[in-house]
Amino acid sequence: MAAAGLLFACDKQDFVDINNNPDALNSIPPENQFLNATTGIHGQDFEYYYDVYRRIMPWMQYTTDVNGNQGAFTQNVDNFSQRYGRQYNGVGDRLYDLEQLVLKMDAATQPRYTNMVQIAHILKAYYTFYVSDIYGAIPYSEAFQGRYGGTLQPKYDTQQQVFAALDAELKTAIATLKQTPTTPQISLGNYDQYYKNDATKWIKAANALRLRIAMRVLKADAAAATPIINEVLASPAAELMSSNADGWIFKAIYSFTGTDANSNWNPTTLRAPKPIVDFMWDKKDPRIDAFFAPNGFNATNIALLVKAGKLPAGTPVPARRYVGSFTDPDVSRQAAIQQQYYTADVVDGVTIDTLSYLQPNLWSAGINSKTGFSYLPVITYAEFCFMRAELATKSLGTGTAKAWYEEGVKSSILWYDEIAKGAQAPDYTAVTDAEITAYLAMPGIAFDNAKALEQIASQSYLNFFKQPQEGWALWKRTGYPNATSVVPLPTVKNLGATLVIPRRAPLALINETDPNVANKQAAYAAMAALPGFGNSPQDAAGRVWWDKP
Repeated sequence: MAAAGLLFACDKQDFVDINNNPDALNSIPPENQFLNATTGIHGQDFEYYYDVYRRIMPWMQYTTDVNGNQGAFTQNVDNFSQRYGRQYNGVGDRLYDLEQLVLKMDAATQPRYTNMVQIAHILKAYYTFYVSDIYGAIPYSEAFQGRYGGTLQPKYDTQQQVFAALDAELKTAIATLKQTPTTPQISLGNYDQYYKNDATKWIKAANALRLRIAMRVLKADAAAATPIINEVLASPAAELMSSNADGWIFKAIYSFTGTDANSNWNPTTLRAPKPIVDFMWDKKDPRIDAFFAPNGFNATNIALLVKAGKLPAGTPVPARRYVGSFTDPDVSRQAAIQQQYYTADVVDGVTIDTLSYLQPNLWSAGINSKTGFSYLPVITYAEFCFMRAELATKSLGTGTAKAWYEEGVKSSILWYDEIAKGAQAPDYTAVTDAEITAYLAMPGIAFDNAKALEQIASQSYLNFFKQPQEGWALWKRTGYPNATSVVPLPTVKNLGATLVIPRRAPLALINETDPNVANKQAAYAAMAALPGFGNSPQDAAGRVWWDKP
């Protein structure tokens, strides 16, 4: 964890010199750029404030505003998305720099950085995929090269081309990392916040990423995706994730995600959503207290209410203290609903709320204490299991859908147990094996082959609570959850009109003075020709290439 501090210990003059003299890059250790890129990916408080907390999570009903979802909230795409700019100023460019730093070394030294370069390729592939995933065509094959004598007007690669290039890079990285080095390797060590330079685990991560990308592509180009899926799943077991210890997770000290109410990471105004809370309560889901905080009706506050004459003497603490907020604006604005659920009692300066909020430490470990850890997942083992379960329903890979589904549910529960304890979440009780066993036997949870895909997707959706961006992608890719699925995603309305959930990032307006205007115009025109792209480049309800009905 201490390595995160290395980023801020770097000599700022190095970065000044880079902008004036490309040769100054020689003075920066390549591993420094890996850490810079890593924190560039995960340290984005604006992305969480806008993209995650106030856009994707409400759209996917992972949370609501403090008074329930309001008005045409799905049409709010202001300040969305933050990820595109980071690709070219903080992530992709840093990882490209890493490789260029190695290429500037003498021929005898370069081979000592072979594994480091390939690990950087894996990380760059992830973030490039993350950006293209919601934007479609982006500059890639000619990007990042301006500082090194390349073009300052890079062409845009289509999403299909980007995804194919990323798979090829990942495949090469895996093959290289599998080889025994011919010369001792320079280790990333603590500069690698994920796996501490463990090549075996990076191979597993790269294979999981290949699988995630291929599953995005499956509807759009099955002929391209299916061989990749078969190839990954035919890999030796040692090259595939097999436990939560293999998960691709960024883990940092509590302060990484803020420590006070003014932090953009602060989730304390975000309500727990009624559909998920009701489901988890009814099914006795062991993750409920990892996801959400109990409402204000504890013994101390009930005593205050009794003393104030607002409750009769002897009122017990309610058996249920997890109560969700209404996700439908037309419901949440009803006067009776507002009075019953959104009008908190205030006694002696203490606000006693009927509704639950998100579990704050799950998102910002430093909010309630100055200890513990922050966890920011890239690909969890549970996601890998759910991908395999879904593919098993299509007779792809080994093992049964039931076995992979149950392994996914177990590993998800245990992972949330690990991070809730690690983040020192208040009001959290550790999970027991008996709870997991009972949960897997619950109606709607116990595997039903007739509802296999629905159940797998519903549990994937819950597992993506800490990765709402992937929950959004899951919904686009599978159609689950929906209004009638095991875990429901109810239709939301404003003034009687059904609201449309966005499906991609609105593209920036074209500026005629942009030096790369010709390539941008050509890319926009090509995307506009794709079925379902939308009424304009700014139409967030449109679809990118992989997002097929």
